[in-house]
Order: sequence, then C-alpha cells, then structure tokens
Amino acid sequence: MKLLPYLLFLFLIYTLMSCDYFSERVQKAMPITSMSIEDPVRRYYPVVRGDTLKVSYKFTNTGNYPLVIRDVQAGCACITIDDYNRPIKPNKSAYLNFEYDSSKNIGYVEHYILIIANIKDTLTNEVKFSTNVVPDPLVIRDYEQIYQRRKEKYNIKEFVDGETKLMYYIPKEK
Repeated sequence: MKLLPYLLFLFLIYTLMSCDYFSERVQKAMPITSMSIEDPVRRYYPVVRGDTLKVSYKFTNTGNYPLVIRDVQAGCACITIDDYNRPIKPNKSAYLNFEYDSSKNIGYVEHYILIIANIKDTLTNEVKFSTNVVPDPLVIRDYEQIYQRRKEKYNIKEFVDGETKLMYYIPKEK
C-alpha cells in the first residue's frame, strides 16, 4: 500500500508533462496572433419592441500569423451570429455580423459577445452593445401577438401537434 501514493504521484507528473507536450504541438500548429476590433463598445438608438437590430463589427488581424476564430459566444439567445469560419490573413480585416431580436426585451438592454480565437488573451476580445427597447406607441403588443404576426408572415408551422393551450401533463406522485 505504500507504493500506491508514489504511483499516483508519478502518474500525475506524467499527465502534466504530456499536457505541456500537446499544448506545444497545438501552438506550433496554430501560432498565436493578435487582433483589434473597431468600436467594440456601442450604444444604439432606441428600437421598437419586436424589431431586429443588425450589428456589424470590423476586426483586423494585427499579428504575423493567420487569425482563426474558433467560436463566438453571445450572452443572450436573442442574438444570432453569421458564419465566421474563415481565416484572416495578417493585416487584413473582416466583419462579424449579428442580428439582435428585441421581441422578448423591454427597456434598457446591454449585450456582450465574446470572440474566441488563436490570440493570447481571449477576454480582451469582447464586444458590447446596448440599446433601449421601447413599445410601439400605437399598439402595445405582448410576446404572443408578436409571435402570431411572425408566424403568419413567415408561414411557420406548429412545432407541436395540437393547440398549445390544450396541452398539459400530469406530474407523477411520489
């Protein structure tokens, strides 16, 4: 039994060394570069609830190696992201396009979007935008009315068989 702690210690050392080995191989395959974002913090004029806001950020590869964006994470499900899977050559620029759907918000909103790429410090590549979502001055619609309007406009079929109002479930008793 005295041998078990030594074996665990050796296994831990081996694991840590192998992690460094693989991280060096990944860095050689994908060298670290840098990027700059034009106007990362923005404030937009008020948006009527139910409308969409198209947001576009210009970013530039300021490093010496190709910039590869691995992931873009929006802080809200109301933001859709366009395709971004393309490498950007050094000293070249590209755009990230987003569309914000204001249907479920009212009042002041602030959204963050994190860009993960082959750069040294990922947390510095965060963009932020804010706006004020206001109700329509003529008609104040709730979310169901907005959904019905979109359903008719885009010819969306029911996702669930039957009417949603009539569907229910019975919880199991313990």
